[in-house]
Amino acid sequence: MKNNIIHKNNYFEGVVTMMSLSDTVNGFSGEIAWNCADRSLFGACQLETGDQVQVVSSYFGNVIIKVKGKRLAITRDAAERIKLA
Repeated sequence: MKNNIIHKNNYFEGVVTMMSLSDTVNGFSGEIAWNCADRSLFGACQLETGDQVQVVSSYFGNVIIKVKGKRLAITRDAAERIKLA
C-alpha cells in the first residue's frame, strides 16, 4: 500500500511575508513592500512601494532588476534595504 500524503499550506489573513531583494534568485518576480534605501541611488528610475520587479541576475547579494521597463544594478547594501512581498 502506498501512503498518500496531502500537503496543506495555511495562509493567514493580513500576514505578509517579506524578503530582502539581496536574498532573491534569478527570475524571481515580486512587489516592493518596503524601501528604505537612499533614493538618490536610483536617479530617474525611483522605486516605489507597490512596483513590480523581476530579478534578472543576482550575484553575492548584488542584483540587476527589471522595473518600469528599465534595468537597474543595485549593490548588496542597497538591496538589503529593499523588501519584497
